[in-house]
Amino acid sequence: VDMRLAWISGDELDLTPKEFDLLALFAQHPGRAFSRDYLLERIWGNDVYVTDRTVDTHVQRLRKKLGDDADLIRTVWGIGYR
Repeated sequence: VDMRLAWISGDELDLTPKEFDLLALFAQHPGRAFSRDYLLERIWGNDVYVTDRTVDTHVQRLRKKLGDDADLIRTVWGIGYR
């Protein structure tokens, strides 16, 4: 069974599949910065037309769900996110 669950401070996060994929990628590569283009290709793939603003929107929603730990996802100006 593919369990796609995440917790923060003992509370389960209610994440969409894309939010989970973003969080998992950041958690698997702490400190590494990912460009919006890389995230679009890796998370959304080539078969869906989305813009880099899609990444920004999903990161914003993910940060909101992380609450006090929102700063775990950092904006790297001129690059993207880590």
